[in-house]
Amino acid sequence: MREEFAADFVFPMFRANAIYEGEYLLGTSIARPLISKRLVEIANQVNADAISHGATGKGNDQVRFELNAYALDANIQVIAPWREWDLSSRESLMDYAQKHGIEIDYQKQDKKSPYSMDANLLHISYEGDILEDLGRSQKRICGVGRYRLKTPLIKLNM
Repeated sequence: MREEFAADFVFPMFRANAIYEGEYLLGTSIARPLISKRLVEIANQVNADAISHGATGKGNDQVRFELNAYALDANIQVIAPWREWDLSSRESLMDYAQKHGIEIDYQKQDKKSPYSMDANLLHISYEGDILEDLGRSQKRICGVGRYRLKTPLIKLNM
């Protein structure tokens, strides 16, 4: 998926100088169509009639995941736990996972995490109430990600 993401999504986005509302880079949203594509491919391989995503019910990501999935397979059912189940907070999500024996990365188990992070090969985004409060001084809490490659992932003919 990394090669496809770079060649078919990231580079065309850079060539188009694509930005959202004139100022936002598409670091997170650009990955959603490829994730949806892979979810649908796997569902078809295992004869599943549904896929699921972890986007909250208040953001654009739910629309990106779902419309892409429906475009690829009009009969696929999309399950959106944050919107459909009784998950009103990160704490309720962690409680649900523990109750149902779902393993969670140990770094994500802190139910009171002040922000969430979404990373891919291109970009890392952070969001949360404490980051949106411009009147509040913030200590540095967000790190920087990078990949070191000995050889390129793909050969480009430009």
